[in-house]
Amino acid sequence: MSILNQLKKEKLFTNSEMEVVNYILSHPKTTVKATIRELAEATYSSPSTIGRICKKVGAEGFTELKIKLATELDRVAAGANTVDVTIPVGPGDRIEDFPRIFFNLHYQALSDVYHAIDIKAVKTVADVLYQADSVYILGYQQSQILAMDFLCKTAKLGLPFFTPSMNGFNNNLYKRRRCKKTAALIISQYADSSRVDRWIEALKELKSEICLITANSESPNINRVHHTILIENVEAVSGKIGNFASRTEFSYVLDILYMILFMKDYEENVNNMRKCSQKREGSSW
Repeated sequence: MSILNQLKKEKLFTNSEMEVVNYILSHPKTTVKATIRELAEATYSSPSTIGRICKKVGAEGFTELKIKLATELDRVAAGANTVDVTIPVGPGDRIEDFPRIFFNLHYQALSDVYHAIDIKAVKTVADVLYQADSVYILGYQQSQILAMDFLCKTAKLGLPFFTPSMNGFNNNLYKRRRCKKTAALIISQYADSSRVDRWIEALKELKSEICLITANSESPNINRVHHTILIENVEAVSGKIGNFASRTEFSYVLDILYMILFMKDYEENVNNMRKCSQKREGSSW
């Protein structure tokens, strides 16, 4: 998530911390050039208070916070103005402005997820999926589209991935024959629906290792699965006119997950794709 958006989450901070946060938001350029002691003096706080703020927004320390902040300032300076991802266009915007608005929106979403991604978590999920004899890929509505896209890509790798919704069993998960180790990947923006609850219960009965990709850090289901890839974004739960930012962020993470799986058998996968391409070129109708 954008470091500026993180800093705007007032509930993360104490009253004394908010005084420092407000200074950073009001003087971002000064903050980028300051040392931790200089910022502490300017805000009548302490380096330890600033250190706690850094941890709360996902930065290892003040140096990392400044790097992330400088990156966002560069983005704004380049003309990529911050876009409201819930309602990205206003009544005064012209149709001719839409290409710029949506370019900025997707650029903003990619920048946010790039700086926040936990690549170790993605690698762990890839290892779990790769080592399983059978993998359920689960999503619903918008997330189902992402799940199907991921399934189509992984089909090229010959991995035992499938989605029950393809077979008409979206509400029922069945154990595949001769499977010693099963795993599951649930893709859900909020991960708090009764459908996700049922999936997790069914997967536990099947003794599956459950992986979850979600944008909801407060989902109770995070504690019910084995592995989580968290994609925080600022799309409102209601009132939004489209899943523009979250779709971009989820696709980005799923593409990285796919590429990690691809790399596990790189030469074999490349050769197989070349053979398939040659067969298509040599075929005729």
